[in-house]
Amino acid sequence: MVNTSKLKGRIVEKGKTIQVIAPKIPCSPYILGRKIANESPMSLEEASILCDELDIEENEFAEFFLQEKLQKRNTK
Repeated sequence: MVNTSKLKGRIVEKGKTIQVIAPKIPCSPYILGRKIANESPMSLEEASILCDELDIEENEFAEFFLQEKLQKRNTK
């Protein structure tokens, strides 16, 4: 699952908007918003595009895009 708050924070930090990023996915801003909110699935390719757009480094990927797995790992 996407770490919604962390990803939205990075969008703001980089001075971008969902409206600017969505065409690069490509999808509508509405669909991208649903993907970020975990209401629609996000593909690995889409996550990769977001990483490029938001300067998310390879070692940060899990923090942004594997939130559910990290939470489960930390509770064991």
